[in-house]
Amino acid sequence: MRSPINAWINPTIPAVLLVLVSAGCTQVTTNAVEATSDFEAKAATTYTWQVEYVPRIAGQDRPNDRRLEQFESSTLVNINGIRPDAAGSGPDSQGVWWPVLPPEPTVDDIESRQRQGETARPPAVIKGIDYQLTFNQAGETKTLPTDYDVYREAVKAFEKERPLALTLGPQDKSVLQAEIQ
Repeated sequence: MRSPINAWINPTIPAVLLVLVSAGCTQVTTNAVEATSDFEAKAATTYTWQVEYVPRIAGQDRPNDRRLEQFESSTLVNINGIRPDAAGSGPDSQGVWWPVLPPEPTVDDIESRQRQGETARPPAVIKGIDYQLTFNQAGETKTLPTDYDVYREAVKAFEKERPLALTLGPQDKSVLQAEIQ
């Protein structure tokens, strides 16, 4: 049988943890008067050519030895969902534009980085995307990393000329959530 104290403590532990986790987050509201100029959502899209180098003979003691080398890359910054002038393609299914594909590494480029006893796999294009939100907090401009969901909410708010309510992560190091006001 459960003691009265255990019956009270166990159900409240998740609630206490939620309060403790939420205590590290900060709420920020952008300026309603200047909603479209008070924040800026950025999505930096990148294409990078990468080659995997593997040992010609994989040893039994190290069967997963491999080395990755990155070659040319190109980056394009999307701001508030507006098509950048230098866009090579897009928007994709997530509403972001991508840069022009950089030149593929040549055989000479690939061989120049190959070490003795290695074989190069064919070059592959690696896609990357980083999201940031710039906003004004107490008269100070901040740019913090965020995720796709926050980026999309900010783009929608920009299109509607509406302010955002932001939830910042622990120690105000990231934007966890954005809600259109």
